[in-house]
Amino acid sequence: MSEPAAASAPSPGTPPAAAPPAGTPPAAAPPVRIGLVGAGFIARWMMEAVAVVPGAEAVAVASAHPERAEAFAAAHSIARSYAGLPQMLEGGRRAGAEIDLIHIGSPNVLHAEQAVAALDAGYHVLVEKPFALHPRQAEEMIAAARRNDRFLMEGWLTAFEPGARVVREALPALLDDGPGPHRALLVKEQFSSRMAAYRAGGLPPAFDPAAGGGSLMDLGVYPVSMAVHLFGEPARVRAAGRLLASGADSHGVVVLDYETLPDGRATDLEVVCLHSKTSRGAAPSSIASDNLALSMDDVQWPRRIALTGPQGEQDLSVDSDGPVLARELAEVCRLVARGRRESDLHPLEASLACVRVLARAREQVGVRLPGDE
Repeated sequence: MSEPAAASAPSPGTPPAAAPPAGTPPAAAPPVRIGLVGAGFIARWMMEAVAVVPGAEAVAVASAHPERAEAFAAAHSIARSYAGLPQMLEGGRRAGAEIDLIHIGSPNVLHAEQAVAALDAGYHVLVEKPFALHPRQAEEMIAAARRNDRFLMEGWLTAFEPGARVVREALPALLDDGPGPHRALLVKEQFSSRMAAYRAGGLPPAFDPAAGGGSLMDLGVYPVSMAVHLFGEPARVRAAGRLLASGADSHGVVVLDYETLPDGRATDLEVVCLHSKTSRGAAPSSIASDNLALSMDDVQWPRRIALTGPQGEQDLSVDSDGPVLARELAEVCRLVARGRRESDLHPLEASLACVRVLARAREQVGVRLPGDE
């Protein structure tokens, strides 16, 4: 993950609800001991979640910059810091320093390599989005999880948001309206907090193809993942975008053409995914059938949601409080505690499908990442 996608209100650090997040393991279950890879913003978000999820405990942090790991550990009362993932994987086997799950919040280009290393070392893994850069990497990650009998999941937090649940619950009405949805517009646009550094001559990971950065991989993953989540993998992918001098894409569009709906019916559904790191998003996302339109304010964190039809508008908006990763983390801890190896709500096949779509789109745009043939 190259940079934070701006959260709609509430922001990280908002006081949590009185009750623990849904899916939290029973209080009697031993906590899932977590080792964090990376000491940046995503690790801070994870620590905010750990503070409100009874089934989680952060016990170690690793960074390629040892001083950052040490400072992060001291700031968050984490017992151990390591100068990299190999040291953490070794240290996590020692009595009194055990780690159950590795959370990978490193640059995009490292996700697959680090996930496979952790799985082969016998750890469960939660890896931030994008799951991988290439389909073959995603397949290797899934194979590693299965041969080692370990839990693996992509940290696409949207799946566990209350707004996404409302969207899933409203979708059958559109599927039952005539032949079903015809058009969806899914949008994730956000002016990058790293743009000033890039324009000043720097090369932050967010705009460095060598780090797996760019708009498609950092932000395009959200609308594409939502499309796969709701409708499955598309039959065809068309994409266009604009490239920066660094070779990373700054903004673009991905069009997903479907031939069948999830229930097997033929469809003319077209899903248009807009993404940008150079503009502030203002356009809502929507899904439309013959007579109904479902709209949402943010495809990553749906909050303001409405279903509009002949009878008027039905407000389906939701409130959401607490740290932004709390629901995702609670679900991961629940699944690990129960011996599960993947999430039914965000299965590994969905992550693999999204990687395939992103790779096809990237090829058409002309973005070249490490490992591209």
